[in-house]
Amino acid sequence: MRINKVMLLLLLLALLSLVLEYGFYFPPAYQEIFQAVDVLVLLVFMLQQAVKLLIAPHRKNYLLERRFEYLLTAFLLISVGLYPFTGDVFHDVVRRWRLGSLSSIYIIIAQSIILLDILFTAVRFSRRLSSLRIQPARLFIASFVLVILLGSLALLLPRATVDGISVVDALFTSTSAVCVTGLIVVDTGTAFTSFGQIILLFLIQVGGLGLMTFTTFFAIFSGRLSIKERVLMQEFLSRENLGQVRGTLRNIVLVTLIIEAIGAVLLYASWGDVAFTSERAKIFSSIFHSVSSFCNAGFSLFTENLAVSGAAMNVRVNLIVASLIILGGLGFIVIVNIASVRPWGRPENRLRYRLAAHTRLVLSTSGILIATGAVLFFLLEYHASLEGLRWTDKILASFFQSVTTRTAGFNTTDTGAMTVPTSLLFIVLMFIGASPGSTGGGIKTTTASLVFLSAINYIRGKPTVEIAHRRVLTTTVERAYAALLFGLALVVLSIFFLSLFEPFALLDLIFECFSAAATVGLSRGITFGLSDPSKIVLIFTMLIGRVGTLTMMMALTRRVALSRYDYPTEQIIVG
Repeated sequence: MRINKVMLLLLLLALLSLVLEYGFYFPPAYQEIFQAVDVLVLLVFMLQQAVKLLIAPHRKNYLLERRFEYLLTAFLLISVGLYPFTGDVFHDVVRRWRLGSLSSIYIIIAQSIILLDILFTAVRFSRRLSSLRIQPARLFIASFVLVILLGSLALLLPRATVDGISVVDALFTSTSAVCVTGLIVVDTGTAFTSFGQIILLFLIQVGGLGLMTFTTFFAIFSGRLSIKERVLMQEFLSRENLGQVRGTLRNIVLVTLIIEAIGAVLLYASWGDVAFTSERAKIFSSIFHSVSSFCNAGFSLFTENLAVSGAAMNVRVNLIVASLIILGGLGFIVIVNIASVRPWGRPENRLRYRLAAHTRLVLSTSGILIATGAVLFFLLEYHASLEGLRWTDKILASFFQSVTTRTAGFNTTDTGAMTVPTSLLFIVLMFIGASPGSTGGGIKTTTASLVFLSAINYIRGKPTVEIAHRRVLTTTVERAYAALLFGLALVVLSIFFLSLFEPFALLDLIFECFSAAATVGLSRGITFGLSDPSKIVLIFTMLIGRVGTLTMMMALTRRVALSRYDYPTEQIIVG
């Protein structure tokens, strides 16, 4: 117990050292002190790991439960031990990539291990939370609020911005990043330093997957998941089988990292005439835009977003970013289901690996929305915002803008120059948004489809909704109607409050509120001119839109016990 307390103090000291070292400007002498503290903490950390392993009653089980931490420690020891034999090679790599001194590389490795150990401490803390009787919806919302607040504090650090940032703007930017919205009140590429942009990248990644997903994923590596943790994540992931939780979590994180890595490599090779200040800036920009695209965040390091010269009509950049947006918007469950399909083999095995009804509904709805949006944008903007472009560029821009309304927020054309009919079309597409279990927002494609099919079936006199020869539960249809109702209520309230504070045109305010509620990030150019009260309204709008209106309502209300009686029925006239 005393060892744990000492280690906790050392971790807090290490975290404080990291914040001071990277967040503030100090003379070189202070930097050396901070690095010395990092090394000291690392040495004590390795000593603590060794002592705990020696005194553990069951060393093999203890080592297996913390295998990832010990693998990291072993990696550092091996790298230090091999230094006399590989020092020249490492020095050549350091000089070639201008990474600083070799000692700095080891300091960075040490700091990474310290941060990972802090993460594992958070994992163990999340296990304690899961053992408490906290409503899962409240715990889910609290995780987003925690990341937003920590992100705001990080963005307020002096070294995160070029000329500083106000508290409200830091909170707004952090919320927009964590909620993967993309609305900005300061220019991401010029207002933030490289350190600040890395913070935004981390917030986007955590916000896209969710803090609970991250901590539970690392819990898989650091030890076994308890039954309560599995039940908690089962509700978050909407899984029917408790045994699917572990595999689903692993697939979500691995698929995300693989797709983002492929996207970054492809973008790096496709920027073409886009100007970068250095090779490192080009690499970081590729990673940043890949993560931002897959997470449907819409943050860009270019002042003009993707309308920047060299990227706006770059076919490869447009198709890569659009593909990442689509994959991120389909949802992890759909991606895993598609990857598991086996069209060959015996009939009984094909049935096991068939496309689920949910997957078919998501794919068909997404395809219809993208195609319809592209065609209508092409027709409505042919002589407006698309004026002066070649017809091939008009088709490319129409397709990209239709895709980006799926809560991505990127733009290759001037959104503020769109006509009124196109703006209304975008509002509808943004409100529908992406699919369940994805990185995007909106009321979701399945919600819109079920409401539409239910209404059509009512007119035709059909009592149930059927998809791919499967009957949809009545409770699912009722949930879809509730999501639609609460989603509209959220937007109406946001529009009402913004109209009290802002002098802008009503269409601009409506567009802004729908974009915030659906976590899209598109704007007609009024975001930079919003007052602080309006920014606070949009902060709540983005948060509620990201966690979901139904989740928020369940967190704020108390479930009513089912009654064992029923009242006589009486007809109410509607319609």
